[in-house]
Amino acid sequence: MSYLSFMVSQIGEKRKQLERLRTSKTNMNQLQGEFNQYTQKVKQPELSATTWQGTRANEFEEVREQFNEAYRDISQSQMDSAITSIESKISSLEAEIAALEVSMDKEVKRLEEENKKDPIM
Repeated sequence: MSYLSFMVSQIGEKRKQLERLRTSKTNMNQLQGEFNQYTQKVKQPELSATTWQGTRANEFEEVREQFNEAYRDISQSQMDSAITSIESKISSLEAEIAALEVSMDKEVKRLEEENKKDPIM
């Protein structure tokens, strides 16, 4: 019976982990949406001949473009990678839970069969 208890506790723990991962995935998706929403802010204010021009303006534009590229990398590549990693772990945990549930069902059936053959009085 202790093996059955162990499996029940393992399933419970994995379900808690699964819930935390699902919450993390939701949070990451929301953060990625916020990042994407503010992408245009990096390009503000726009520089023109009437606002700012010359060597310093060109240097500023170059730095701003580098920052924009880094921002896009974070908001797209890195966050996509993190979300994909979370999704992979979610799938893995779901498979582990399903396997534990199958094992638990087999153990319950085995114990029932054992009790039919040798009932405890």
